[in-house]
Amino acid sequence: MTPILLLFLLVTISLALLINQRERIRIRKLPPSPPRIPILGNLLWLTKPFSQLETTLHHLRAKYGPIFTLYIGSRPVIFIMDGALASRSLIQCGEVFADRPPPLSTSALNPNLHSINNTSYGHLWRLLRRNLISEVFYPLKSKKLSGHVQHMALDILLKRLKNEAEANGGVVVPVHSIQHCVSFFMTSLCFGMTLEEKVVDKIKNVQLELLAVLENHFVFGLLPKAALLLYWRRFGKLKQLRRVHEELLIPIIRARKQGEKNTHDMISYVDSLLKLKVPADGVGNMRELSEEDIVNFISEFLDASIWSSAASLEWIMANIVKHQDIQKKLRKEIRSVVGDTKRRIEEDEIRRMPYLKAVILEALRRHSPTHFSIPHSVKEDVIMDKYLIPKGTVVNYSVTSIGLDGRVWKDPLEFRPERFMAGGEGEGVDVNCGKRDIKMMPFGAGRRICPGSDMAVLLLQYLVANLVNEIELNAVEGMEVDLAANGEIFAAMKNPLHARIVNTA
Repeated sequence: MTPILLLFLLVTISLALLINQRERIRIRKLPPSPPRIPILGNLLWLTKPFSQLETTLHHLRAKYGPIFTLYIGSRPVIFIMDGALASRSLIQCGEVFADRPPPLSTSALNPNLHSINNTSYGHLWRLLRRNLISEVFYPLKSKKLSGHVQHMALDILLKRLKNEAEANGGVVVPVHSIQHCVSFFMTSLCFGMTLEEKVVDKIKNVQLELLAVLENHFVFGLLPKAALLLYWRRFGKLKQLRRVHEELLIPIIRARKQGEKNTHDMISYVDSLLKLKVPADGVGNMRELSEEDIVNFISEFLDASIWSSAASLEWIMANIVKHQDIQKKLRKEIRSVVGDTKRRIEEDEIRRMPYLKAVILEALRRHSPTHFSIPHSVKEDVIMDKYLIPKGTVVNYSVTSIGLDGRVWKDPLEFRPERFMAGGEGEGVDVNCGKRDIKMMPFGAGRRICPGSDMAVLLLQYLVANLVNEIELNAVEGMEVDLAANGEIFAAMKNPLHARIVNTA
């Protein structure tokens, strides 16, 4: 081999190795990030209220693409704003992305178990989730044990709306009646008995106060240890609310433990928790849940079920007030199934109303119950879209961005239920995000998807069908329906709906 040829081969090999090394370095980089401040990273952005944070994230997506990084100090937090990437991570790599950041570790909260959502992916999490599904959500679907409580909740809602309309010349502000109706239904499922309405309101109000302590600062859910340092003054308030919470709930738990009931064959989440045993240590011993543990699980159940369902129902009512043609089309479908005289619509009849289902799905797409998913954490290093996501990194998903993606949905800001009918771009979309591409994920996706999604959709169908069949809602003159969302954890209406009941059948 001549010296010139040898030199050429060496140069060629060196260039190939250099290119390969540069490609490996490029691939191993984290997703792009805006400039950061030493020590603080991008912390100032992450501590903004939700209303400002979401706007910031949309600007960052426009500049850096659908996956990018923000930093708390030196710790990266990944944001995914795209349904295709959500599908690749949460469905195709479901186990890797199934973990959670560690929960808050402070005496302000229970130092033992915290919630199903905060439990690390593994045996304990599967045990807790399986108990919830088998004891609450599966019986709801298969045995209809909650039917009479569902009827009671509907009656409470209709009575409150009609009384308010009578007292205010037909005008109603439904948000509080909706929240009370849903709270009554969910507390009944939780405790296995119907509570006095004033007790239901007390529980609802304490849950709201606890939520308000944390809701303005996104960093609580991203890196809890950093939150302890940044917002330590808030934990005094948490301690106080925690005591009030326990004083309210523990007597109800004890009454249920002693066998107190006021309904028959009623689902009871508390009953299942009282029977459940969890690992006590690493050598196979088991223990019963403490009362404090049970309070945590109750709080999680009520927060996850009440605010998202109540917000979704208000959004639906707002859109049928704003779009009278949708309300008329709904009523026409309902009457075609149940006739003109029947006033109570049952579950088997609801299943024969495809346009009703389309209205519910469009509301969940256009007005996601939450702006963001609960943060995930990866169990091992993973490459996503040629970027490295290191083990233990917090990953968050913008639920709103995915549901309003103009590349997936035509005119995404329009409320058009027909898109979920035959031939529409939403035909066959699965809110449970099974094997199909993710086009919307109002209940999350993957192994950590909300286990109560089917219950939530069915409850919304039941309430909306009966409301539209029973009353007619119109706009209030001079008060246009405002579809702006608030900046809180659960994405309710920024300005509550005002409507006029013009006809009660």
